[in-house]
Amino acid sequence: MQADPRVRAFRVRGSIARGTADEYSDLDTRIWVSDDEYEAVLADLPTLIRSIGPTLDILFETPGSPYLFVQFADGVQLELSSGRASEASGRDHSVVVLLDRDDLWDQPYQPEPAWDQDLWLGWAWIALFDIDKHLRRGSLWEALTTLEKARSLLLRHHAAVTGMRDPEYGITSILDYGGRLPEGLESTVAGLDVIEIRRAAFACAELLATYDQRPFADFVMSRLARRN
Repeated sequence: MQADPRVRAFRVRGSIARGTADEYSDLDTRIWVSDDEYEAVLADLPTLIRSIGPTLDILFETPGSPYLFVQFADGVQLELSSGRASEASGRDHSVVVLLDRDDLWDQPYQPEPAWDQDLWLGWAWIALFDIDKHLRRGSLWEALTTLEKARSLLLRHHAAVTGMRDPEYGITSILDYGGRLPEGLESTVAGLDVIEIRRAAFACAELLATYDQRPFADFVMSRLARRN
């Protein structure tokens, strides 16, 4: 990257930037490119990536996309996104800047809270209500999948209310920043069994109720407590 003058800035974020990476961590990176060279650099990215080392595959979100995933032959995984230099918005608290030719990152920047942060709790209650519907229909796989969704939303909300950075990452944010998981979280786990799923969904509802009480929450809990 440093040898290509079209690349104006390069940063690493995620566990490597936070100092919590291990041998299984991927590389979460982003480059900023000269505005007038942006499309050309996107076209050259596969060649540029292959010059780093032997690759098994390069996956684009869409053809010509600014987002790509690279699997190197040695097991290293790279996530690379790109943007125009004019889009750089200042130094984030959770990144390490490895290249900055134009002082794009010389100003501090505090990102806004995730736009959906206030909605996670409501969506979790909706997911729990859907679990009851799936169970009554006999669709265990849908119920189990929706339970995972409800738990994920619960953990995002928990991360936000306990002051974790990047709460949209849920359990990853909590663990990487030294937070504590909700007490009794293990009770929200279930196998592909109607009784287990209903029990785990009710346990998830009980945890959610510690953050918020509303008429819909009471309705959902009453539904999950009944089997007919």
